[in-house]
Amino acid sequence: MPAQTVREVIERLRGVATTPRINRDATQAAATSGVVLKQDPSRVSFLIVNLGSFDVFLAPLGAASLTRGMRIPASGGSVSAQFDEDGEVVGNEWQAIGNGGVSALFILENVIEPGTGPVAP
Repeated sequence: MPAQTVREVIERLRGVATTPRINRDATQAAATSGVVLKQDPSRVSFLIVNLGSFDVFLAPLGAASLTRGMRIPASGGSVSAQFDEDGEVVGNEWQAIGNGGVSALFILENVIEPGTGPVAP
């Protein structure tokens, strides 16, 4: 039977059921490095949008700084990652720091639903 919804298409492509989570671990990047995504091996993708007025630097596996991390420009800049392009780093802990002050973040993650097995082809 063909997929009827986007969710069903995604389940068939990924082989497991996933569900979105919004701002699960953090809602901002502060003036000091802090965790914005906790380590989660069930995370298959994420999108982080910088809604604030300060650039944000984002780094996996340790503290972010102005010289260690990816810059997310202020006022709508974003970064995304997904397991099939970026590998296991998607599930690692990620830290962020605001360059000059606190910046609001919108964080969308997709995680494997607990207790779900492979989806039949």
